[in-house]
Amino acid sequence: MTRDLVVYGEPTLEKALRSVGRLWQGRSGARVNVFVAPTGLSYAQIDRGARCDVILALAGADTDDAARNKIIRADTMRPALRIGLALVGTGPDMGQGTAPKADATLEHISRLIAGKRLAIANPDRDPAGARAVELLRKIGVVVDDGNKAVAVAESTAGVVSLLAADKAELGIVYSTDATAGFKLAVALPALDQPPIEYVVAQARDLQSDTKPFMTFLQSAAAKAAFKSAGLAPIDDARAPGGDGD
Repeated sequence: MTRDLVVYGEPTLEKALRSVGRLWQGRSGARVNVFVAPTGLSYAQIDRGARCDVILALAGADTDDAARNKIIRADTMRPALRIGLALVGTGPDMGQGTAPKADATLEHISRLIAGKRLAIANPDRDPAGARAVELLRKIGVVVDDGNKAVAVAESTAGVVSLLAADKAELGIVYSTDATAGFKLAVALPALDQPPIEYVVAQARDLQSDTKPFMTFLQSAAAKAAFKSAGLAPIDDARAPGGDGD
């Protein structure tokens, strides 16, 4: 009997991972149990003995430490996905015709947010919030307690909640959040910042054979699911299985 898999991921990846998990179950018969949490918390849970076979985690210091401390298997780690940011809105005057089709320029962003309340994620907890603050700084908008035109939520999911409750007219969220049918959804430029990327790796004490699933993550079917969820798969010639389906 094929054993199920336990896959951890960032909250922004939940929809995509569940979609890919259903595809894998249909192909292999093995269930994929998806659990989402911020990367640092996921590593802490694994270190305390929580079961995890595969993790898709934010690239950066937490992941480097996890590899160094053998919480994940460094020899299996590879770049997997890239995510961007988007400016989204719900108001009746925010048809796509008012926004540029390609990545917005600073001038476009400034014009779109003028006179509107904007929600962003907490810059101390969420990379999307930190990048939003930097982007706003470049167009002369300061994010502090004195600026009531900017609302700060704990995460991009919180930004979406503020928009749904009409407590903000616009929000800066991940591209995965921007697939929810907003009347305005404009890709934001990365400016001079490195891309936000996720890596995939086997966890330290995996309890299932993860190699077939790791290979499947690079298949055409899996890549299509990731793209549909607003993510950009990263090709890596070193990864097993290549782009085969």
